[in-house]
Amino acid sequence: MERLYEKNISLRAIGLLAAIGFSSASHATLIDFTGGTVTQFSGAGVTANNTNYNDADYYVEDGVKFDFIGPAGDPFSYHVGDYYNTGNDVIHGHWAAGPHGDMESIFVSKVDQSSFDLTYFKITSNTNIGGGSASGNEEVYINALADGTNVSYSMLLPSDDWGFAGANPEITLGIEFSNILALSFTYGSNAVGFGLDEFYIDEAAPSPSAVPIPAAAFLFGPALLGFMGFRRKANASA
Repeated sequence: MERLYEKNISLRAIGLLAAIGFSSASHATLIDFTGGTVTQFSGAGVTANNTNYNDADYYVEDGVKFDFIGPAGDPFSYHVGDYYNTGNDVIHGHWAAGPHGDMESIFVSKVDQSSFDLTYFKITSNTNIGGGSASGNEEVYINALADGTNVSYSMLLPSDDWGFAGANPEITLGIEFSNILALSFTYGSNAVGFGLDEFYIDEAAPSPSAVPIPAAAFLFGPALLGFMGFRRKANASA
């Protein structure tokens, strides 16, 4: 009877730990620009790795909004979707500093205006040569806006060749981008094409080239091991 009771307690505890793990991970998300809604100045669509939506006003995926800031009128300025015809959706724009677009910034926030952490993202293009290799003189920044309005931290981003031809730098961010209400991407004097992919929101940055594992697995695994260790200790002292 005592063993049966312990077994029932164990199963209930494991179920509770699993529920806590999955509940805690419910706010963590990977934004890969697939399956979200693009609102265009002239229409709307859902990304599915097969269509590039230009003339985009903003994009929403899993409660996170990417808002193109700049005037309407040049459909080549703002893109979301399969821009490179490779079956991989990204967000891409052309800065007003160059000859191909009117983009002034990209503003990122949660739809419900709650705070979030950005831990990692990829650059797919950052070149001041339209459709070509980067010169190394590109001047594009990511800015943390802790209060949602004012820049609390700014960082110069590395250059990258147009499309997927370059290194596609993986950017791992620090505490400056934790518990913020918004962030933005802005440009200086040398900027033309700019693209981004794989935003890790409210979850740990991946190891380089690692296959993403659901955050719940990380929460549940250690908790279960800790519980098993506690049971062994209790049994040993009984």
